[in-house]
Amino acid sequence: MTQSRLSNAQLRALDVDGYVVVPDALTPNECLSLSDEIDRVWFEFSLADLGLGEPGVRFVGNLLQYAPLAQLCVEHPVVVAAATAILQGPPRLHLINGRTPGPGALGQPLHDLSRRRGRPFDKCNAIYCLDEFTERNGATRVIPGSHLDDRPALQRLTDPMAPHPDEVLVTAPKGAVIVHNSHLIHSGRPNRSGDHRHSIHAAFTRTDTPTHQDWTALPREVRRALSPGTLALLGLT
Repeated sequence: MTQSRLSNAQLRALDVDGYVVVPDALTPNECLSLSDEIDRVWFEFSLADLGLGEPGVRFVGNLLQYAPLAQLCVEHPVVVAAATAILQGPPRLHLINGRTPGPGALGQPLHDLSRRRGRPFDKCNAIYCLDEFTERNGATRVIPGSHLDDRPALQRLTDPMAPHPDEVLVTAPKGAVIVHNSHLIHSGRPNRSGDHRHSIHAAFTRTDTPTHQDWTALPREVRRALSPGTLALLGLT
């Protein structure tokens, strides 16, 4: 990990645009190991049979329960700093999932169109790019500034699945993390490549807000594998 804090320019982008791309958050070996873990869990636990997630996407919910290595994506100092800046206070891990769109995956509609905009914010997202995010393989798109005021974006919205005139495609190198305000309108795009695109999605919320995952339900053997920093972000200390 080559960066442990956000620059003033990155903090401003996070505040004004609602997102920032931080390169080299993970090393190539960490990306490979995490991708292998996501694939292992998907096949070992036959998660396709559960029918969760979107068609064509390998979705591994509550990844930390299956793969303690994912704590690399919980306690990364840049992500914790970004979450702290967005939430204006200490963060708590809300959820962490593996998401791997395969070739032909259709992408997502722009969301969440009904979320409240403007300060104070209650959630922050971090997308770890275990593979390069490109236009062809379905990189994330965002509408900059929509976390503050969504009225211009919604007035120009015709179809949530279609390209939006104000959207920006957030391409990113392998190993980068895309941190964005959860109140920002965003979505994944179709994967038109011939390869799977591995990623880990983590979300953080305020310590006074209920989390999506009940971290007290983590098995004891998983807890033993987690660092003190990760346990603190789960509220387990």
